[in-house]
Amino acid sequence: MTDTMFSQLIVMLSASLVLSTLFQRLNQPSIAAYILVGCLLGPSAFNLVSSLDEFAFISEFGVVFLLFTLGLEFSLDRLISLKRAVFLLGGIQVLVCTTVFFVPLYLWGTTTAASFVLAGALAFSSTAIVTKLLSDRKELGFDYSQLAIGILLFQDLAAVVFLILIPALSGAADTTMVLKIAEALGKGLVLFVLLIAVGKWILPLVYREVAQSRSSEIFVLSTLVIVLLSSWITHYFHMSMALGGFVIGMMLGGSQFRHQIESDIRPFKDILLGLFFVSIGLQIDLNLLFEYWHRILGATLGLLVLKTFLVAAIAFFLRENRVTAFRTGLVLSQGGEFGFALIALASFSKVIPADVSSFMLLVITASMLASPYIINNTRKLSDRVFSDKSRHPVNQLGPNQDIHSLEDHVIIGGYGRIGETVAAFLENNNYPYIAIDSDVELVTRARENGNNNVIYGDCTKLEMLQAAGISDARLVVLSFKHLRESVSTIASIREQFPDLPVIVRAHHESSFEELIDAGANKVVPEMLEASMTVASQTLLLLGVDEDTIIEQVQDERERRGHVSRL
Repeated sequence: MTDTMFSQLIVMLSASLVLSTLFQRLNQPSIAAYILVGCLLGPSAFNLVSSLDEFAFISEFGVVFLLFTLGLEFSLDRLISLKRAVFLLGGIQVLVCTTVFFVPLYLWGTTTAASFVLAGALAFSSTAIVTKLLSDRKELGFDYSQLAIGILLFQDLAAVVFLILIPALSGAADTTMVLKIAEALGKGLVLFVLLIAVGKWILPLVYREVAQSRSSEIFVLSTLVIVLLSSWITHYFHMSMALGGFVIGMMLGGSQFRHQIESDIRPFKDILLGLFFVSIGLQIDLNLLFEYWHRILGATLGLLVLKTFLVAAIAFFLRENRVTAFRTGLVLSQGGEFGFALIALASFSKVIPADVSSFMLLVITASMLASPYIINNTRKLSDRVFSDKSRHPVNQLGPNQDIHSLEDHVIIGGYGRIGETVAAFLENNNYPYIAIDSDVELVTRARENGNNNVIYGDCTKLEMLQAAGISDARLVVLSFKHLRESVSTIASIREQFPDLPVIVRAHHESSFEELIDAGANKVVPEMLEASMTVASQTLLLLGVDEDTIIEQVQDERERRGHVSRL
């Protein structure tokens, strides 16, 4: 890396930090902040970044890690539970939207290959924005949200096809495009099967051995090597690097290691993905915005309205009630990060001209900026359109098995003797929970016995607790062997979630004050409680009245100072 490139990278990251913080305050997607950074630093504005090709190569790894983390969402059970929304609605939506958008794009004067890629890009919506906003609004369980998520899952699958095709479309004439597509799909199918075989039979064994080391460093390094190696394989066969990342992620999506992998990889993904969106902004010609702002605004409104209508019409045609159909259309009306990725990759491959790429990127960006307002007001907008909404209630579905949509659940940190007992009582009383443990043998044994609520991970890390949905949790129960782990974990939780109740098991009563000072609401000293139980049973067999025993035990607890923190 040259001195010039290093200084440009510092400028880029500094500007990204400032603008992403500002956009967060304004409740706008951080993607738009990164794109704006690229626009301002690029050739059409202040021209502070000139190493476009070098940054484009680095930032492409952001797409690889994005596809890898999206692949982690594709557990077979989740696809089966949403099979109608995923394969029926999702398949028809991508097909219809791509076809409808292809016609005006082709008439606009673009080539067949460019029109195909652009139409597919516009058919995709933003998985990141939709899931985040619906989660923030506690609406992931509603029927229109479930339909939207199912369609987004199919869009992610469909993006794999485009990732296979884009390199093949580079330099292909219209007459040879069919042959190129067939060849690319055949090659992609072979690689797909190969990577699936590796992910199904080899990677679980690798991760099991890695987890035995109990080293977070080795675990993270293993994930990075696996993702990069799978990307190199697809790149070697002249296909998109992101394809390899997605397939490997998909095969790990149903494993007990998924959530630990996701929390470990997030920092790398977010930074590299930010650089990717900055590199997209570097390609945008701001002169187009100033010269053709009215066309961009018109195209953005056209995209939002037409996509809402198409998705709503498809859902209504498939017998969803019209309120649900309309709300699903509103939620999915924007463009998305896959649209950015496809257009950027197609632009790098010379499938799409630079001016057309800039124009469409501006349109997608504008639609994403509008999406927080649309999604936050989806129900109000639908209520205005359908005055008879009472005849078509939007019912909340049953419990969603996806960890990211759990609400009011209990997080159990440590699934040893105590954690397993707590889990059993919660299950008997129909309380949802997620149990986390770093002992891979213990987790594997629990899952083999049918308990999929137990996942592998290091629950001393706040990132892992966030992956387990701590922001929506009702209670946290911690059971650690070492006092230092308990204190640091409680302090991290208390800093981010000051009102969340935390119960912690202490090995000895001498740890009580330190744990309470760290922020625990309730501390249960294991040795003390065991001795209290033995003493109670002793007095009971000696004929002492049960009420007297309870009173004496309570007095002893208060004498030792073991009371709850209010």
